[in-house]
Amino acid sequence: MRRVIAAILVLSGAGTMVEAQALKVPAGCRATAGAKASFEGYADKIIHDKTAMEMILVPAGDLTMGGGKLPLGAGTKAYHVTISMPFYMGKTEVTNAHYRRFVEASGYDGKGDIDPDPFYDMYLRHWRGKSIMSQEDDYPVVWVSWKNATAFCRWAGLALPSDSQWEYACRANTTTKYYFGEDQDAFADHGWANTSKEYNTHSVAGKLPNPWGLYDMLGNAAEWVADDFVQHSQVDRFGKPPTDGSPRLDGKMTKVVRGGCWSYHPVHCQSGSRYNTAPVNASAEIGFRTVLAIDHTAAVE
Repeated sequence: MRRVIAAILVLSGAGTMVEAQALKVPAGCRATAGAKASFEGYADKIIHDKTAMEMILVPAGDLTMGGGKLPLGAGTKAYHVTISMPFYMGKTEVTNAHYRRFVEASGYDGKGDIDPDPFYDMYLRHWRGKSIMSQEDDYPVVWVSWKNATAFCRWAGLALPSDSQWEYACRANTTTKYYFGEDQDAFADHGWANTSKEYNTHSVAGKLPNPWGLYDMLGNAAEWVADDFVQHSQVDRFGKPPTDGSPRLDGKMTKVVRGGCWSYHPVHCQSGSRYNTAPVNASAEIGFRTVLAIDHTAAVE
């Protein structure tokens, strides 16, 4: 693991030169301009060099999942999750530009990780190119299966967030339907849903971020997470998911999808909204974002 020390001199208010506080960053990353020290001196904002993605440090904390606030989830069991360590999360969804880096650098042929049904011929024809929904680099990549997303993560040295990590980061210490409150009419300021006149995906970071600086957590592209899917109402039958923030991986046939998307009504794009589909399925509605664990042998900038 590399270790880099950079002594940075800045002008103090008294006119003398003083050494600025060093920022710790995970290997293969660098602090963004203007980044500040957070948990144990880690930079609160970093660039992941291999993908050129900006990532935000999400603090440790607690989360209550389930509980029946959603219109489709009334009566579901609530359970407590503790996120004991901070982690970095992509500031935005993975974009066409990020995914193209992976394809071009690795020569990845994603056809083996996609449902061979003819329904996905559109994906198979275009998987090397730009998003089916847009030809812009800064749009979220879609038509990627869960297996495609995990292949990207393996190449990049990143991971899909767990179900609880995703909801914890989305809520940002809020308990309302949306991280911005209960008012569905305010959704248009924060995300893209089917109430938009432009019925498709949009450039990432085009709406307001959540309180922790994460964009498009609700709407635009829905997002794969790592977990196998179990309904909150079935935890008595199948057992509670991990309460430490790790993913639930118990051999179920479908994976969790989070956040809702451009084709959903805002009522289905709440902080607690979760859906499921097979890991080989790909669609114009689903993309993903990534996380990076804190590395205690980090480089210092």
